[in-house]
Amino acid sequence: MAGRTDFITDARWEDVWTIWYTFVDDAYRVLEQHYGAWRRSGPQPLFSDSEAITVGLIIDTWFAGHEALGLSFLRQYHPTLFPHLPPDGWFNQRRSVLALLIDQVRRVLSWHHGLLAADDPVRLLDSVPVTLATYTRGGDNRTVNGSEYFGVASSKGAKLFGLRLHVTTTVGQVMDDWVLAPASYHDSTPMGAVFEQAHDLLVLGDGAFNNPTLEPVLGEKHRVEIVAPPRKNSKSREPWAKAKRNWIGRVRRKIETAFSVLQTVFRIEQPNARSLRGAICRIATRFLAYNLCFLTPHALGQLYTKTTPN
Repeated sequence: MAGRTDFITDARWEDVWTIWYTFVDDAYRVLEQHYGAWRRSGPQPLFSDSEAITVGLIIDTWFAGHEALGLSFLRQYHPTLFPHLPPDGWFNQRRSVLALLIDQVRRVLSWHHGLLAADDPVRLLDSVPVTLATYTRGGDNRTVNGSEYFGVASSKGAKLFGLRLHVTTTVGQVMDDWVLAPASYHDSTPMGAVFEQAHDLLVLGDGAFNNPTLEPVLGEKHRVEIVAPPRKNSKSREPWAKAKRNWIGRVRRKIETAFSVLQTVFRIEQPNARSLRGAICRIATRFLAYNLCFLTPHALGQLYTKTTPN
C-alpha cells in the first residue's frame, strides 16, 4: 500500500474531509433507502449522523483518537465546516452508538465502489492484539473484566490484556470482515464467527488457523475452505511441499502489510477507549478510514482536475 495514505499529509485537509463526508453521506442514504430511517422518532438533529461519522474519521486519522484535541482543532480552525459540532461529552455519546452503522457504511462503500467483488473468492486471514490496559493493571480495568482477557501476543513476545482482532482482507489488501475475541482465545476459536455471514470463499491463513474440527463445518455450511499449513505435530495431514508453503507465505504477507498500515497510520491496536462500546466504535471507524484510502486519491485527482484552470 505504498503511497496510498500519502494524501493524509500532502492534500488539503478540508478537501479530504469534504470528500470523506460525501462518501459517508452517500452510503448513509443508501442504507436509509434500503432499511428505512435510522432514527424512528423525534426531530432530526442539526448535527447529522454523517457529520458525526466524518468527525470521528478525522479524529482517529489526524489526531490519533484524541477527541478533545480534534474537536478543539475543528472549532478553532474550521468553525464553518461543522457549525453544529456538539460539546465533547455529547459528541462522544453520539458517536459511540453509531458503531454498527459505521461498519455498514464501510460495507456499502466497499461493494458499491468495487473494492470488494462477488467474483473475488480469495481472502487472507490474520489477527492482531488490541491492548486495553497494561497486563499488570488488567485486573482493575473497567473496559472489560475477566481472566479470559489476559493473553499472550506471541508476535511481540509479550503478555497482553485486552482483545484479539481477527480480520479478513482481499489479496489487494482491502479490509473485508472483522471480529473481536478475548485475548486468551486461540486464533482458530472465533473462525466460526468470522465467517458467519460469508460464503464461497477460499481463505489463506497461517498455522494458527489450522482447525481440522471446524473446517468441515465451514465447508458444509458456508462453502468456505480454509487453507492453513498443517501443524508440525499433525498426524492427520501430510506436510506441505516447500514451494506451496513459500507461495502461500508470499501471498499472506499482503495482509501483514495491511496490518502495518492499520497500526502505523490508524493505531488499530490502541483504540484508547474507556468502554467496550467505545473501543468497537473506534475500531470500526479506523477500518472505514483505511478502506476510504483506496478511494480518496482518485477522488482528489478528480477534484483538482475540475478546479484547475485550463
